[in-house]
Amino acid sequence: MKTEILKKLKDDSKLTTKQISEISGIPESTISRILSGQTDNPSFDSIYAIVKAMGGSLDSVFGNNSKSDNTDSTPLIKLYEKIISEKNWYIKLLIILCGILIVSLILIIIIDVLNGTVGFVRY
Repeated sequence: MKTEILKKLKDDSKLTTKQISEISGIPESTISRILSGQTDNPSFDSIYAIVKAMGGSLDSVFGNNSKSDNTDSTPLIKLYEKIISEKNWYIKLLIILCGILIVSLILIIIIDVLNGTVGFVRY
């Protein structure tokens, strides 16, 4: 366990062990043992609660500071965005055409009902 990182996070947060205990719900003695390195294998839930109470991130504690390399995925993301925008355009066009079709059918039915000698509805 990287107790140095937890100690630095505690110093940066300017919280006392008691305050961290109150915020996280972890007993003060447990927090003291974890921060001093006396606990060989603290539970993930305890570490998570302590780090969250201090306003830190688990990535910084467990050394996962490397950000994903977006240079390789940027063209792929742009391609997906282009495909999605094209599909959105087709969806909008389809909705407009369906609307026109519905309005046309309603007009045909109204004209048919009003003219009783010709059409589907005869009276």
